[in-house]
Amino acid sequence: MTAEYKIHRYAAYFKDWCQAFGEHEAQFTEEESISWLYGDKQIGLILPKELYKKLHSVILGKTHKTPVLTLSRDCVCVGKFHHTFSEPHDLAGLSKLIQMFADAKDLHLYLTYHFMYQQGTRIITFSTEQPWPLIYKEIKPMQVQLA
Repeated sequence: MTAEYKIHRYAAYFKDWCQAFGEHEAQFTEEESISWLYGDKQIGLILPKELYKKLHSVILGKTHKTPVLTLSRDCVCVGKFHHTFSEPHDLAGLSKLIQMFADAKDLHLYLTYHFMYQQGTRIITFSTEQPWPLIYKEIKPMQVQLA
């Protein structure tokens, strides 16, 4: 059974502007794998540079046709991008993200930062709360399928 959701997406008015992620617990990993951040009402992902480059324009780009984001127990697919998770912390994080979709009425997707991480690090943030309208404008929403 597949459940479908809509996620609101936001882009900053100015390049490299974003709000802080806030207080959180983190599941840190080696530099070349995904780090998961768990905050109150939000989940963040710090991706390795190559993975971030592949995903950023697809999930937060201002394209005419927005691809569908598909989440399953062990993988993420969006557009032509497919990533399978195998590490236990990644599978746990993906499970929490899927649960967030199942529980939330509205979800929002945008970039954040945190002063604790290297300068320029951007966190792909899924939140039950809208980001600050002073910094972000809403772009075309994305369909999400939970397989």
